[in-house]
Amino acid sequence: MAITYLEGDLFETGSGVIAHGCNTKGKFGKGFARALATRFPSAKAAYERAHRCGGLVLGSVVWAECGDILIANCMTQATYGNDGNRHVSYAAVASCIRMLNNASDWGVPGTCFEGGFDKVHMPLIGAELGGGDWSEISSIIERELTFAVPIVHILPDAKPEYKRLVDGVPREAASK
Repeated sequence: MAITYLEGDLFETGSGVIAHGCNTKGKFGKGFARALATRFPSAKAAYERAHRCGGLVLGSVVWAECGDILIANCMTQATYGNDGNRHVSYAAVASCIRMLNNASDWGVPGTCFEGGFDKVHMPLIGAELGGGDWSEISSIIERELTFAVPIVHILPDAKPEYKRLVDGVPREAASK
Protein backbone atom coordinates (compact mmCIF):
# COMPACT_ATOMS: atom_id res chain seq x y z
CA MET A 1 0.00 0.00 0.00
CA ALA A 2 1.30 3.50 -0.81
CA ILE A 3 2.94 5.37 2.03
CA THR A 4 1.29 8.55 3.28
CA TYR A 5 3.86 11.12 4.41
CA LEU A 6 3.04 13.66 7.10
CA GLU A 7 5.21 16.45 8.45
CA GLY A 8 5.13 16.61 12.21
CA ASP A 9 5.53 14.79 15.48
CA LEU A 10 4.54 11.14 15.34
CA PHE A 11 3.55 11.28 19.00
CA GLU A 12 0.67 13.60 18.10
CA THR A 13 -1.22 10.63 16.61
CA GLY A 14 -3.31 10.31 19.78
CA SER A 15 -4.10 6.63 19.33
CA GLY A 16 -3.36 3.75 17.02
CA VAL A 17 -0.31 1.69 16.15
CA ILE A 18 3.25 3.02 16.15
CA ALA A 19 6.00 0.88 14.62
CA HIS A 20 9.71 1.60 14.87
CA GLY A 21 13.00 -0.19 14.28
CA CYS A 22 15.12 -1.61 17.09
CA ASN A 23 18.38 -3.51 17.47
CA THR A 24 18.62 -6.99 18.98
CA LYS A 25 21.42 -6.07 21.42
CA GLY A 26 19.14 -4.77 24.19
CA LYS A 27 20.00 -1.10 23.61
CA PHE A 28 16.99 1.24 23.47
CA GLY A 29 18.59 4.62 24.06
CA LYS A 30 19.17 6.46 20.77
CA GLY A 31 17.09 8.13 18.11
CA PHE A 32 13.38 7.46 17.99
CA ALA A 33 13.64 4.68 20.60
CA ARG A 34 14.90 7.14 23.20
CA ALA A 35 12.00 9.53 22.56
CA LEU A 36 9.58 6.60 22.64
CA ALA A 37 10.99 5.33 25.95
CA THR A 38 10.47 8.75 27.51
CA ARG A 39 6.89 8.97 26.26
CA PHE A 40 5.94 5.29 26.69
CA PRO A 41 8.15 3.60 29.31
CA SER A 42 6.19 0.35 28.99
CA ALA A 43 7.38 0.01 25.37
CA LYS A 44 10.98 0.00 26.58
CA ALA A 45 10.05 -2.35 29.45
CA ALA A 46 8.53 -4.87 27.00
CA TYR A 47 11.69 -4.68 24.86
CA GLU A 48 13.96 -5.18 27.89
CA ARG A 49 11.82 -8.06 29.18
CA ALA A 50 12.09 -9.79 25.79
CA HIS A 51 15.86 -9.20 25.80
CA ARG A 52 16.25 -10.79 29.25
CA CYS A 53 14.32 -13.82 28.01
CA GLY A 54 16.40 -14.11 24.84
CA GLY A 55 13.52 -12.97 22.65
CA LEU A 56 15.09 -10.21 20.56
CA VAL A 57 15.23 -12.10 17.29
CA LEU A 58 16.05 -10.28 14.08
CA GLY A 59 12.87 -9.88 12.03
CA SER A 60 10.50 -10.28 15.00
CA VAL A 61 8.16 -7.79 16.69
CA VAL A 62 7.82 -7.13 20.44
CA TRP A 63 4.39 -5.62 21.13
CA ALA A 64 3.63 -3.17 23.94
CA GLU A 65 0.18 -1.82 24.69
CA CYS A 66 0.32 1.72 26.07
CA GLY A 67 -3.27 2.76 26.74
CA ASP A 68 -4.94 3.21 23.36
CA ILE A 69 -1.61 3.04 21.53
CA LEU A 70 0.03 -0.20 20.46
CA ILE A 71 3.80 -0.05 19.99
CA ALA A 72 5.48 -2.45 17.58
CA ASN A 73 9.15 -2.72 18.55
CA CYS A 74 10.45 -4.14 15.24
CA MET A 75 13.78 -5.97 15.41
CA THR A 76 15.25 -4.57 12.19
CA GLN A 77 18.96 -4.58 12.98
CA ALA A 78 21.41 -6.82 14.81
CA THR A 79 23.96 -4.06 15.33
CA TYR A 80 23.80 -0.33 15.91
CA GLY A 81 25.97 2.72 15.63
CA ASN A 82 26.09 6.23 14.27
CA ASP A 83 29.12 5.43 12.15
CA GLY A 84 27.77 5.77 8.62
CA ASN A 85 27.51 2.00 8.14
CA ARG A 86 24.32 0.17 7.28
CA HIS A 87 23.07 -1.65 10.36
CA VAL A 88 19.50 -2.28 9.21
CA SER A 89 18.69 -5.63 7.62
CA TYR A 90 16.30 -5.29 4.70
CA ALA A 91 15.21 -8.91 5.18
CA ALA A 92 14.40 -8.13 8.83
CA VAL A 93 12.43 -5.03 7.80
CA ALA A 94 10.41 -7.19 5.38
CA SER A 95 9.77 -9.80 8.08
CA CYS A 96 8.62 -7.18 10.59
CA ILE A 97 6.37 -5.47 8.06
CA ARG A 98 4.80 -8.84 7.17
CA MET A 99 4.11 -9.36 10.90
CA LEU A 100 2.52 -5.91 11.09
CA ASN A 101 0.44 -6.74 8.03
CA ASN A 102 -0.81 -9.99 9.57
CA ALA A 103 -1.58 -8.23 12.86
CA SER A 104 -3.47 -5.48 11.05
CA ASP A 105 -5.71 -8.14 9.50
CA TRP A 106 -5.97 -10.69 12.33
CA GLY A 107 -5.41 -8.47 15.36
CA VAL A 108 -3.07 -8.64 18.34
CA PRO A 109 -4.55 -10.93 21.03
CA GLY A 110 -4.78 -9.55 24.54
CA THR A 111 -4.73 -5.91 23.41
CA CYS A 112 -7.34 -3.34 22.46
CA PHE A 113 -6.31 -4.15 18.86
CA GLU A 114 -7.67 -7.73 18.87
CA GLY A 115 -9.81 -6.80 15.87
CA GLY A 116 -6.87 -5.48 13.86
CA PHE A 117 -6.07 -1.96 12.68
CA ASP A 118 -6.13 0.01 9.45
CA LYS A 119 -3.06 2.26 9.70
CA VAL A 120 0.46 2.16 11.11
CA HIS A 121 2.35 5.31 12.10
CA MET A 122 6.14 5.15 11.88
CA PRO A 123 9.33 7.17 11.61
CA LEU A 124 11.82 6.54 8.80
CA ILE A 125 12.45 2.97 10.00
CA GLY A 126 16.07 1.95 9.43
CA ALA A 127 16.99 5.00 7.34
CA GLU A 128 18.59 7.29 9.87
CA LEU A 129 20.62 5.60 12.65
CA GLY A 130 20.06 2.26 10.88
CA GLY A 131 21.97 3.61 7.87
CA GLY A 132 19.60 2.09 5.31
CA ASP A 133 18.49 3.40 1.95
CA TRP A 134 14.97 4.85 2.37
CA SER A 135 14.04 4.09 -1.24
CA GLU A 136 14.74 0.40 -0.56
CA ILE A 137 12.98 0.42 2.82
CA SER A 138 9.93 2.31 1.53
CA SER A 139 9.61 -0.20 -1.33
CA ILE A 140 9.58 -3.03 1.21
CA ILE A 141 6.93 -1.28 3.30
CA GLU A 142 4.70 -0.58 0.29
CA ARG A 143 5.05 -4.17 -0.96
CA GLU A 144 4.53 -5.97 2.37
CA LEU A 145 1.96 -3.78 4.17
CA THR A 146 -1.27 -4.44 2.28
CA PHE A 147 -3.99 -4.38 4.98
CA ALA A 148 -3.06 -1.10 6.70
CA VAL A 149 -2.01 2.34 5.48
CA PRO A 150 1.62 3.12 6.36
CA ILE A 151 1.93 6.71 7.62
CA VAL A 152 5.50 7.98 7.84
CA HIS A 153 6.07 11.09 9.92
CA ILE A 154 8.86 13.49 8.95
CA LEU A 155 10.04 16.04 11.49
CA PRO A 156 10.28 19.67 10.30
CA ASP A 157 14.05 19.65 10.96
CA ALA A 158 14.70 16.40 9.06
CA LYS A 159 17.64 16.03 6.68
CA PRO A 160 16.95 17.56 3.24
CA GLU A 161 16.71 14.15 1.53
CA TYR A 162 13.86 13.21 3.90
CA LYS A 163 12.32 16.68 4.08
CA ARG A 164 11.69 16.54 0.32
CA LEU A 165 9.23 13.69 0.95
CA VAL A 166 6.82 16.20 2.47
CA ASP A 167 7.73 19.32 0.46
CA GLY A 168 4.55 20.69 -1.01
CA VAL A 169 2.37 18.41 1.12
CA PRO A 170 0.10 20.45 3.40
CA ARG A 171 0.77 19.88 7.08
CA GLU A 172 -2.12 17.76 8.33
CA ALA A 173 -3.24 16.61 11.72
CA ALA A 174 -1.14 13.54 12.50
CA SER A 175 -4.21 11.63 13.65
CA LYS A 176 -5.58 11.45 10.09
